[in-house]
Amino acid sequence: MSAIEKLDSDWKNWININIERGVPANKLAASLFDRGWVEAAYELLNQTNSPLKIPHIDTSRNHIKLSDKEVSLGFTCYKPFVVVINDFLSDEECQLLIEDADSKLETSRVVNPEDGSFIQHNARTSTSTGYQRGQTNVIKTVESRIAELINWPIDHGEGLQILRYEDGGEYRPHFDFFDPIKKSSSVVMKKGGQRVGTFLMYLSDVEVGGSTCFPEMNFEVRPRKGTALYFANADLNGDIDKLTLHAGLPVTSGVKYLATKWLRELPYI
Repeated sequence: MSAIEKLDSDWKNWININIERGVPANKLAASLFDRGWVEAAYELLNQTNSPLKIPHIDTSRNHIKLSDKEVSLGFTCYKPFVVVINDFLSDEECQLLIEDADSKLETSRVVNPEDGSFIQHNARTSTSTGYQRGQTNVIKTVESRIAELINWPIDHGEGLQILRYEDGGEYRPHFDFFDPIKKSSSVVMKKGGQRVGTFLMYLSDVEVGGSTCFPEMNFEVRPRKGTALYFANADLNGDIDKLTLHAGLPVTSGVKYLATKWLRELPYI
């Protein structure tokens, strides 16, 4: 039975009446979300003709069986929407990604807020390399698994980025979405619209440091090899969610390898 079918008849009638009145589905979904009916909210959003779609993970279950493996959920937060997924990658997949990336790593860059170009900045002290979608067999497998888990088309995502942090390497507090008030946003959003979600995968264990911290929410996710972290950069109204401010805390002992996949609202070219 779907999440919407589980609602009582009054709420199901309320949904039908308002859809017939032409109320945007995302506005109705936001009302359901605010009342705690999270799965019904995302189901309504993604099964109607609403122009707004948001990636989503079914958090009603502790374990999720995917086509090629089973994963479990280790943590959820609903405002902002944050999920930790255990055992998303195998040790072998982590190693293959690291080995392929190691010889290609270069100093990481950030988006220039003025013109949308990519520049080096002391807020981000890591090395990284980027891939095209489906560039290697293991990337194809990982991208298919992500798409199935978050119910989002593969072509609505940027290519995988792999990063290495060590010796104090960090990424200071920042947003992954493109801020509409910045000049650069109109440039970078031409290729696929807003970054509606972020999917991180920890490829290595770290001795000390390296957590992903959400300072506005006062929690952090510790890096653990094979674990993934997903968070939505936009809420159900399609507005950027500033609670997603996050940072990669300094690595003070060991090496942190991380794979990042940014999800776009439209096909990414």
